[in-house]
Amino acid sequence: MQIAPDYLRTVALFQDLNHDALSTVSALLVAKKAPAGAVIFRELDNSDALYLVEAGEVVISKHVQGPVDVVLTTFSRGDFFGEMGLFDAGPRSATAQAKVDSLLWGLERKAFMNILSDHPEIGAKICYRLVSVFIDRLRSTNEQAREAIRWGLEATGYSPVANRALFDRKST
Repeated sequence: MQIAPDYLRTVALFQDLNHDALSTVSALLVAKKAPAGAVIFRELDNSDALYLVEAGEVVISKHVQGPVDVVLTTFSRGDFFGEMGLFDAGPRSATAQAKVDSLLWGLERKAFMNILSDHPEIGAKICYRLVSVFIDRLRSTNEQAREAIRWGLEATGYSPVANRALFDRKST
């Protein structure tokens, strides 16, 4: 199975690549079919690849405790996830599961490292896009953390007015 070049052009990660560069990358991608309900990777699994969604939907969730998981986001056609696996072999930070039958394309860390060494201009363009995504996702995570803290404080009746020193903005 080969990936369609027209699809690759829709993935923000590859938007700066020309036809030849897309061909180079597409040769390194590995197809993965994930039926509805299939786990692509679990939280705490070793990281080893990034995945592109060509068709379907993938839910990313984080375990809270016991049987409780929280859905962080859902990815669909043109999205990608698992990007930390390109740089770090540490454990996955969340679980990825196919919500519906899905077609994914994996880019393994070893293949990505080959791009960086053998095609540095392609690697630089991909890394630039990855950094942009990291920034957006970090901003979103910061906002989620802020909302969770605010909700927790409100739920316990804690008042920032009574404890102003804890809530005054400080710069460091």
